[in-house]
Amino acid sequence: MLFLWLAILFLSAIISGGLFFVFNAGGKTLKYISIFGGAFLLAVCLVDMLPRIFTQNGNPTLCAAFILGGFLVQLLLELVSHGAEHGHIHNETSHNLSFIIPLTILIGISIHAFFEGFALIEGDNINTSLFTGVILHNIPVSIVIVSSFIQNGSSKTKSFFMLSIFAVMGVVGAMMGHYSDLIMRYSAFVQAFVVGILLHVAVSTLFDSEESHHYNLVRFLIVVAAFALVLLLPYP
Repeated sequence: MLFLWLAILFLSAIISGGLFFVFNAGGKTLKYISIFGGAFLLAVCLVDMLPRIFTQNGNPTLCAAFILGGFLVQLLLELVSHGAEHGHIHNETSHNLSFIIPLTILIGISIHAFFEGFALIEGDNINTSLFTGVILHNIPVSIVIVSSFIQNGSSKTKSFFMLSIFAVMGVVGAMMGHYSDLIMRYSAFVQAFVVGILLHVAVSTLFDSEESHHYNLVRFLIVVAAFALVLLLPYP
């Protein structure tokens, strides 16, 4: 059953990359998908992951330190990925794709996906709320990866091969999180570290945009819908 979930994770990223040929990479539809995904991840962290981390561990201060550590690591990763985790590339980068190496974007976002995968499997079960949030989050990210390579002159085949590297990194991270004795032994701290990463991505996605300071009604309703959906999901 875990294999099926991981196959869905991989294929969803590949299929999402194909949406580059459907949606404008800088269009409103993609921005709204990014906002929904960011709001969904934020709610999953607050409603599901954080309460379990602090109630199931006897050292909340150390857990908090790992959350801050994850936040800082993601901040460093964005120096490499140019903000692709938010579903777009920072303006100064997008206008100069011919002068940068899209490979650095791929490296940064792949490391992010690898860490993210650590928290996807709990025991022998998938964390379905986080899994859903990651798939939503990966839609704009996959489009950005394909876009960056194609705009740099790469072929469709090469672009999708590069995308497959990103797609498989989440699967590898999930497998390591499930089978590594070290990660399992310190699962609460690993989860806290991943929450720090997710919180940075979620908050940045919601507020790091051209329209972040004048939210319109549609954007507000998208955030409310994402929050409501997370609250309605079943939790153990």
